Amino acid sequence: MSEHSDIEWTDATWNPVRGCTKISPGCTHCYAETFAERFRGVKHHPYEQGFDLRLVPGKLAEPLRWKTPKRIFVNSMSDLFHKDVPDEYVLNVFRVMQIASWHTYQVLTKRSERLRDFLLATPEAGEQKHIWWGVSVENQKHGLPRIDHLRGAPAQVRFLSVEPLLEELGEINLEGMHWVIVGGESGHGARLMKPEWVQSVRDQCERAGVAFFFKQWGGTRKSHHRSHSGRSDLRCITRAYRIACP
Repeated sequence: MSEHSDIEWTDATWNPVRGCTKISPGCTHCYAETFAERFRGVKHHPYEQGFDLRLVPGKLAEPLRWKTPKRIFVNSMSDLFHKDVPDEYVLNVFRVMQIASWHTYQVLTKRSERLRDFLLATPEAGEQKHIWWGVSVENQKHGLPRIDHLRGAPAQVRFLSVEPLLEELGEINLEGMHWVIVGGESGHGARLMKPEWVQSVRDQCERAGVAFFFKQWGGTRKSHHRSHSGRSDLRCITRAYRIACP
């Protein structure tokens, strides 16, 4: 998609798959869908088909052409482990990541069971220190089981994207996790994220020795975390923990 990215926790995005379908409450206000559907029907645009899922084989070799090492978010506009992405294609994406090892890859999914099964069947994928495997965690019902699936997968680096954080998560088992990103929902109809929900996750990360990255408040306060005045609501988060990573 882009050799550069505005997403705070990555440098670039790479989309050998485009489009997706909703499977949980975290998908309700999907930014990728909103963006893609703006271009449905626009001839020759990459999203002429809107957010319909499709493979983009022409994008597979893209990281090989980027010679400067980057932190790359894989499929920011899709989900590599969507049920309609063939196993062989997933393996091809992994092979590119394996070859272009000067980059760091961040693979994020809501299809955590398929991710676990892939890593169990392809142990060399989990052995790559430059490939980080992560799951989305938006609430207790859908998000917490994904953490268990990720923990059951052999991987050198595991991360959680707790975004959008939609409720108090309670006690989280962070064993085997290395990095946690937390953020609120932005855009039209953004749902509330309470400061105490963030504080709870941040405190648990601190106790577990897990790196923590606070991305944004979301809603109308999306950029509030960028203040350096020290007067923000969770200043310990915005100042001390925002840039932590494995």
